[in-house]
Amino acid sequence: MLKAVSVSYAYDGDLLFAGFDLVLGDGDRVGVVGPNGAGKTTLLRLLAGELTPVSGSVTYGPGRRVGYVPQQMPDPDGTVGAFLVGGLGELAGVTAALRGLEARLADGEDVLAEFGVVQERWTALEGWSAESRLVEIRQRLDIAELPDDLPLSAVSGGEQARLLLARALLDEPDLLLLDEPTNHLDAEGASWLQGWLREFAGGVLVVSHDRAFLDASVTRIVELDGIHDEPQDYPGGGYSAYRVEKQRRWERLLLDFEAQEKDRRRWEADIERTKEQARGVESAAGLGVAGPHLRRVARLVARKAKVRERRLRRQMESTRWIARPASRPPLTLRFAADEAPAGEVVVELRGLRVAFGERVLLDGVDLRVRRGDRVLVTGRNGAGKTTLMRALAEAGGAEVGVLPQTGDGLRSDVTVMEFFRQRVPVYVDDAERLLLGHQFGPDQWDARMRSLSSGELRRLVLAVLVNGPARVLVLDEPTNFLDFEALDVVEEALRRFRGTVITVTHDRYFAEAVGSERHWHVAGGRVSES
Repeated sequence: MLKAVSVSYAYDGDLLFAGFDLVLGDGDRVGVVGPNGAGKTTLLRLLAGELTPVSGSVTYGPGRRVGYVPQQMPDPDGTVGAFLVGGLGELAGVTAALRGLEARLADGEDVLAEFGVVQERWTALEGWSAESRLVEIRQRLDIAELPDDLPLSAVSGGEQARLLLARALLDEPDLLLLDEPTNHLDAEGASWLQGWLREFAGGVLVVSHDRAFLDASVTRIVELDGIHDEPQDYPGGGYSAYRVEKQRRWERLLLDFEAQEKDRRRWEADIERTKEQARGVESAAGLGVAGPHLRRVARLVARKAKVRERRLRRQMESTRWIARPASRPPLTLRFAADEAPAGEVVVELRGLRVAFGERVLLDGVDLRVRRGDRVLVTGRNGAGKTTLMRALAEAGGAEVGVLPQTGDGLRSDVTVMEFFRQRVPVYVDDAERLLLGHQFGPDQWDARMRSLSSGELRRLVLAVLVNGPARVLVLDEPTNFLDFEALDVVEEALRRFRGTVITVTHDRYFAEAVGSERHWHVAGGRVSES
């Protein structure tokens, strides 16, 4: 269905990846992983035809349709109905034109010829089935209750994820390209998606950092590791198999490198001894101690040393020579401890009610959070979890640090350095040192916020939380957009954090790693505790 040959791409003159080869057929399930900023979303856009590769080619099988599901809504200003109808492609425009001509005919206008042409095209596109297909997909994705005139800005992150998938499915694709599809889905939604993909007959290529989802949904991993130009291939399993094989490859490469270095040091020591021998003979000849025979021996020994040096140099320059195994700079993350005594009430809500028009999300919510509490918040998409997090942040004031579900409101022309120093009052030298610890090098300090990837935005907000005054952390889907290494570091930092943590997450691995003492469930406008 899809064939990529030697695909490469560069951004601002920097090579993201090269030599990407892929053949994707019916039933194939491929996961793409890698650190933030390595080019995963760019790769999907290349495969979807939105970008053109610097070199190489991407081709599709005859008549094959590709459904691309991005991470977030491309334009959140429309309505639910208009967004879904847009997924019908050409049929959406033809249907709108047909309805307009019908209205003009009813008003007595002479547009019968034009109406016939448009109706013929509508019939060719099987327009009669569009409405039933739209209803069916909305029901299957559990978004049938969303009104057509509901603004997309009033839709939860999980509902947006379902809408994006629904729009892609309306075109009945043979191949699905999914970019972080579980980021905003609740546990039920993620489980449903896994089951749906098992039944989908076409090919699937998915970018994801959801470890449980990858284990359940893919049979091959391709990694863009940000170190090698060429993608690294890990066939034969999902996330767990990939991590085991990645560690095994690293250890083998390290052992090979250490053995090679031991051999190199032996060669260099032998060459140096040979040189010393040649110099000793030459010195003796200079003092008149050695005869012509020894001088010839000295020249032969010196030539032998040079031959060995050239051989060693050629070997080190050859493709067989193993370079020192490279790794990315480690992410450092350590939240400041809360030294205040436990038990003090830090956030309290009384009679909270939130509604969007006639849609009531929360009603009569009373909650109290004490210092040192660890709270896990669950609930279905659209139940009001994010709304609850915002209310808690407002009630807690300056002591509360928030990691929002998305970075939509952060994208601006402000630079990374300006954003950080606006929220963490430190000198420039200290800001540079702190940003380095969060994997933001000198080349990114002057980068605009709008140019950062979603994962880089998330790391920057984490950098602010870690170095700011907050002792109460409100984390809304903290695993969204973070790569595996960052997830490991965040989990460890939160385990060690002596403070208050309120977390919304659908990631079972993360919830178990961080732990919780209280559990709030949001449903039907209420918050129950268990």
